Formats: sequence, C-alpha cells, structure tokens
Amino acid sequence: MSAWRTVRVFISSTFRDMHAERDWLVQRVFPALRERLEPHRIHLVDIDLRWGVTKEQADNEEVIDICLSQIDACRPFFLGILGERYGWVPDRVPERVTSNNKWAWVQAAMGKSITEFEVLYGVLNNPAMHGHALFCFRDPAFAANVPAARRGDMEPESPTHLEKLKTLKQAIRDSKLPLLETYPCRYAGLRVNPNLIAADLNEDERTMLSRVAADRLVQPAEMQGLTPRLRELIEQQGTIHLEGLEEFGNRIQAWLWESIKREEKLPDEAPSGTAVAVDPLAEEQSFHERFMESRLRVYVGRESLQTKLFGFADGSDATPCLVTGASGSGKSAAMAKFIQVYANDHRSTLMISHFVGASPASTSLRSLLHRFCSVLKATFAFTEDVPADTNSLISTFRQFIEKIPAERHVVLAIDALNQLDEADNAQRLSWLPWKFPAHVKLVVSCIADPGREEQVLQAFANRPHQAIAIEPLTADERSTILKAVPSLSAKTLDPRQVSMLLENPATTNPLFLLVALEELRGFGSYEQLNRRIETLPREGETVTTLFDQVMERLEGEFNPEVVRSMLSLLACARRGLSDRELLDVIEGSGVATQQSASDLFPVLRQLRSYLQHRGRLWDFFHRNLDKAVRARYLKDETTKSDAHARLAEYFKGQEYFMESLEEQRARAKRLPPTPRPANVRKVDELPFQLLQVAKLVGKDDAKSPHWGAIADLFTDLHFLEAKAEAVA
Repeated sequence: MSAWRTVRVFISSTFRDMHAERDWLVQRVFPALRERLEPHRIHLVDIDLRWGVTKEQADNEEVIDICLSQIDACRPFFLGILGERYGWVPDRVPERVTSNNKWAWVQAAMGKSITEFEVLYGVLNNPAMHGHALFCFRDPAFAANVPAARRGDMEPESPTHLEKLKTLKQAIRDSKLPLLETYPCRYAGLRVNPNLIAADLNEDERTMLSRVAADRLVQPAEMQGLTPRLRELIEQQGTIHLEGLEEFGNRIQAWLWESIKREEKLPDEAPSGTAVAVDPLAEEQSFHERFMESRLRVYVGRESLQTKLFGFADGSDATPCLVTGASGSGKSAAMAKFIQVYANDHRSTLMISHFVGASPASTSLRSLLHRFCSVLKATFAFTEDVPADTNSLISTFRQFIEKIPAERHVVLAIDALNQLDEADNAQRLSWLPWKFPAHVKLVVSCIADPGREEQVLQAFANRPHQAIAIEPLTADERSTILKAVPSLSAKTLDPRQVSMLLENPATTNPLFLLVALEELRGFGSYEQLNRRIETLPREGETVTTLFDQVMERLEGEFNPEVVRSMLSLLACARRGLSDRELLDVIEGSGVATQQSASDLFPVLRQLRSYLQHRGRLWDFFHRNLDKAVRARYLKDETTKSDAHARLAEYFKGQEYFMESLEEQRARAKRLPPTPRPANVRKVDELPFQLLQVAKLVGKDDAKSPHWGAIADLFTDLHFLEAKAEAVA
C-alpha cells in the first residue's frame, strides 16, 4: 500500500478585500478537492495566512520570512488573486532576509508590497513555476454597490499603489501564465457573527441584530432599519460578502485538480474504482488505513495508555482487553496509535485491525467476521472455506482462533464495538469467545458516557476482561496539540490565544479541542480571533454546544434550509441515508449527482470527519453531534413528525422490488427459483418512519389515520412479499 503524500497550495492576495474569495475556497473548493484526492492517498493543505502571522512575529519583522518560506513549502502550486488593492509595503527588510541567498533580491525590490514579493518569488522570477500557477483578476464593477463606509477596503490605497498594481497585473499578463481575467461577482451585504458583536450591544440592539442577522448576513436593505450605533458596529466588524463566485471557484478547482493530477502522475480513475473488483480485502484494508491516518495526523502523549496496551499485548492474559472512554475522549486515535506502533515494533506479529464506521461495510458483524476469517485463512493456509452467513461465520471464527499456530503471535483490534449494527445481536457479544489462546490477543474499545447504558459494556460486565480507561488530556498534551494542529495550514496562535484555550476546561476532551481548532483554522478574521476563542463553550455539555456552534456557522455559510434538512433527515433515519437518498429528498429524484445545484454536498464535505458510513449510508459518528442536531432542529413533536413524514413519503414512493414486473415474471419461470431483489431500504425504513409519525401525531388515538397507515402497510401483500424476500 502506497504511503500518504501531502500537497500544499499557497494562496496569495491582499487580505482586507479578499475575504469572500478565500472563504469560497476554504468552504467549497478545497473540501471538494480533498474528497477527490483522498482515494489517491493525498492530503491537500491550503495555506491561507489571514491570521497565520502573530503580532509578535509582525513586531519582529518576520512577515517576509514567513510568506516566502511558505511559498517554498508549497511549491509548485501557487494561486494569485488580485483585486484593486496593492497591499502592505514594508518600510525595511530585515538583514536576516537579505543575507539569505535565496532572498537577497528582496533588497533591490524595496518599495514593493508583500503581495508583489509573493508573486515575484513564487512565480514571475521562477520559470519552473509557470506551469503550476494560476492568477485571477476580479472585475471591479461590484464595488459601486459597496457601502461608502467600507468601499475603501476594496479600492486602491493611493494613486501610487494603483500604478504599481497595474504594472504588476501587466507583468502577469505578459508572462502568458494561466489567467482568469475579470471574474464576476456582486456585493450581497456584510457577513457578521452575532455572537462576536453581541457583547458590545444593549438588549434592544441584540434583539434587532438577531432579527436581521439570523443567517449571519446583513443585506443592504436590512441596514436601513438599524440604529446608527448598531449599523456602525456591523460596518466595522462585518466582512464584505460577495455572490456569483461560481465561475471563480470552478476555474480554480479544475486548474488545481489537473495540476495535481499531472504533478503526482495520478490515474484518471481513483484506485477504489477498480480495486474492489480485484481484491475486496485490499479495498477494505485501504478504508481502515485511511481512517487510521486521519486519526493520527495529530497524536500526542497518552504514554501511560500506550504502555498499558503494549503490556497487555505482550502479556499472558487470555481474556480480552476493553478500552473505554467518554464521547470524544480519543479512543479511536489511541487504538490507531497502538496498532501502528505495535505493528512496526513487532514485525512478526499478525495485526488485524478493524475500525467500525471506517468503511461502508465496517458496521456489519458479518463483514467484520468474514474479513477476520479471510485474513486468518490466507495467513495460515487454513483449508476450510469462509462461509457467507453470520451463524456459520461465528463458528468458523472461533475455530480459526483455536487453530492459530502456537508459535505465531496474533493481535486482533476492534475499535467502537458500540457502533456495530444491531443485526445479529452484534453488541451482545455472543459471537465473541470468552477466552483466547495465550498467543492471541483481542483489544476492543467502547464508548462509556455517564448515565447511558451500552449493550457492549453490559455484556463485558458479565465476562472476564482487562479494563483500561482513557484519561483526559494533560496540560502538556493540549499545549502540544495547539502547536501541531494550526501548523498543518501554517497558522500560529500567539501566547495569549494559547493561554485562553488552555484555560478552558473543555479542552481536556480531545474531540472538543480538535473541533475547536478546526473552527478556528477556517476563521477568517485576525481582528476577531480572540473574541471567537472567548465564545467557545466552557461549561455543561461543551462538545454538544460546540457542535451547535458548528451548525450555526454552516447556516451562515450555506443555505440554512439545506443544513437543517440534511441534519434533521439524518437524525430521523433509522440507519442513516445515502448520498442518493439525501439528494432525492432535498432536491428531487430527477437530479443527477453531478448536477446538484444545492449546498447539500458542500455541507456534507464540511461534516465528513464527524460522520461515518453504514454501507452506503451516512450516519453520525459522534453522539454529541446527534444530540446537538436534535436539540437544534428537532425540539418538539411537530419538527420531529415533519422530518419522519418527509422520509415516509419518500420511501413510500419507491417500488418494492428492484426489477421491473417483466423481469420478475421471467425470474419466476427459471428453475431453481431465486429470491427477487427486494428494495431493502424501503421495507426497512418505511414502517419505522410511519411508526414514528403515528407515535408523535396519532399518539393514543387508535382511530388516527396514522395508525391506520401502519395497519394498511402490514396487511399489504406487496410489502409482506418484499419483506420476506429481503430477509431471505
């Protein structure tokens, strides 16, 4: 299996006038490219330095060093975006810059802006970069509609700066580099975060702000009815929002994909497009390796935990080891770290790891056992066949475990047992041997939240096992994470910001800390960064509250109705929903995935790291996200019943069988008879959705039509036939 690679792209532009473009890239373009590159085992890191330089670094005149160093780290990919501003011109160049042979030219270029330094060093002075750079010039016509109080942010700093900018743009044109000239856009208002402004407002002004900025956008017409002070604060703290950037985003996405594809010599089709037909085991292994890699990009500390896991794996205990921790405590990351390091240190040990939720098939007990048995059979040349049905697999799994040669050390690791599908009583663990041979070790993990009973934990309470509990992050571990995570995109928190985060007790939870840092990484305002850190939750169910802030942000960046619909539907589905099902319900069954015009897939990409796959279906990976969604969008019986009714109507409109009537009749004439391909999703989801509606709306009224709909379904011959065929 090939190693992961990292591709970085440097974004060069002035800051004050380019928030909208940078946000469009961060929110839409780069997530889509990451999704496309992931099967090729490539990380995409965008270097957006809007708050990547601390005040201390600026005071020490390190801005030029940082920008030029990041360009070197990103070679060969460079994206330049120019509007009507030329950018900041430094008064002097530190000696350490000019003494660097690579940067000595800067001294002769004094009087130029940092942006021009970037363009010169990144591309114009380096012919080798010409095939890997794209420039975009914005059409200035939109500025006429920008309020006078903010128009200065979009206009040239001075006549001198304007002339220098014209010269720079002409040099770019003359270089014949790829150029998107005068891309269109239009002014749509000021983007604000009400939580960051609220501290400066009185109660009446907060009410007024919540009314006009519920979607985080104050449109020009809405500004007219505001008090002068509130209008002034919005104009000061809001960022200019532009619409109509689709051409801009599409051109950059196409250019960057083709450039990376050419540079990295990628095939036209992702590896997953062919591997599954050749070697399903290898494809499944790839999913789990990708999941591990995602959990290990930032992993620090936990030395005591790893010592305990190593001690168990090397010891003589014949019972399983159970790793437990609260939601977001880092169980998956700890398991991944143990698997990675132990396998590297013990090359002769057979390590078989399985992360429930990492792949479309990983939540199925049958698939888990089939995979384990197949690997054991291939490794030890067992002659027995690996059966297809679950009951036979359980027997074969037990048999194979006992047959493993005594001289071979085997470690089986299963993460998130509580995420296994309920089918086959998977979480009751009747399939799991009580004891293992001394040379075979089993390490599993399960969530352990206060006040909630887990079937897996109840099952382990009645069987011998070794227990290891995950402790909260220490101050040193949190400090190391704070340094590591922002650096993935070249951002640096200053000492005060680090202190503010460490003082928040919620950051002892790894999930809270990582979600918070991801939110800060995409935050575009250097001036308001401290205040954003202050608004992170500190008390109560902090992870759930933080996910609520994530949803609030998504509602401001994307169509809020799409955000609400997508998350409500996922929460109300019995077993999750597929891309196709979400698209059908939100946009319509006639819409092809490639022609989706809503914000559905951009929102899904924003949430991917917090979701899991159950077969083809998306579901919540973190319990806190599910809880936050229900608290925000499904507060009462009406909102719940509406969502369930929407899903019921969708599945009701589907056919019971996946073949046409003619194909079914032809199948019936063939011998021996074979089951018809039933619509499993319909017969599984429809009765569940109708039942939820009846409970919420029909309640105790036995004559309610909602209870009648269930009775009609369960006496429908077509439903009963399809249900029987689906179970067969």
